[in-house]
Amino acid sequence: MTRRALALPFFAVLASLAVVLGACNSTPAAPPLTDPKEILTKAIVTLRDVKTAEFTGSFTGSVKAPQLGDFDLSTIKMSGQFDIPNKKVKFSLDAPSLLGTKIDALVVDQTAYYKVAGPAAISLHASADKYTKVPLPSGATDPVSQVTDVATLTANTQTQLDKLPTPPVKKADEKCGDQDCYHVQIALTAADVRKLDAAGGSGFDGALTIDFWTRKSDYRPARIGFTADTLQMGSFGINFDLKYDVNVSVDAPPADQVVSP
Repeated sequence: MTRRALALPFFAVLASLAVVLGACNSTPAAPPLTDPKEILTKAIVTLRDVKTAEFTGSFTGSVKAPQLGDFDLSTIKMSGQFDIPNKKVKFSLDAPSLLGTKIDALVVDQTAYYKVAGPAAISLHASADKYTKVPLPSGATDPVSQVTDVATLTANTQTQLDKLPTPPVKKADEKCGDQDCYHVQIALTAADVRKLDAAGGSGFDGALTIDFWTRKSDYRPARIGFTADTLQMGSFGINFDLKYDVNVSVDAPPADQVVSP
């Protein structure tokens, strides 16, 4: 399984996380929506009020890797927290079936901290026991601001939706826990993916389906799901569940737990 083969679904996840961060302030009775593009756009507009959010990710299926066999993804867990006003991020990945890979990462005050266990530690020059400290480039836009730039995200999303070979479809409304939700689906065939990735060269070789469940009361997304069906890597999926107005604690690790790369 090459990095290029994973690039499309990986960056799709990152891009969609920007879309699914919801607002902290909800309206008592949001007008009903029927246009799937409008539902997705409304989800982005709610970013202007977000303060704190967290997500949890769970995987299904397995991935085929050349010379290494199949990796069961069902044991993999992912989570993260966002503190928007203070521009802090926390991320963790626990993937025992991927050769014991484990990642813990923080972004605090324009500085990234991460520790990595497993094969990736070598390429990232990281330790499994202590955090590696890496200052973000001077003048660089911090990750939190990038995913909460509503004007840019709205324009980019509308442009990308218009480029889709197959437009998004509004499915039947569903329950998300105790909330009534809209369900919007983007289904891309292998040919659609190749067309969209013509200039990217990711090597992704299959179909991709993206599902959004957005709360009808305030348009805040409750869940986003990805399902991939590929020739080389097999079939697998990931679901992200989101919560808002949560208590977020993201602080730089103690000095004795930090090393330089």
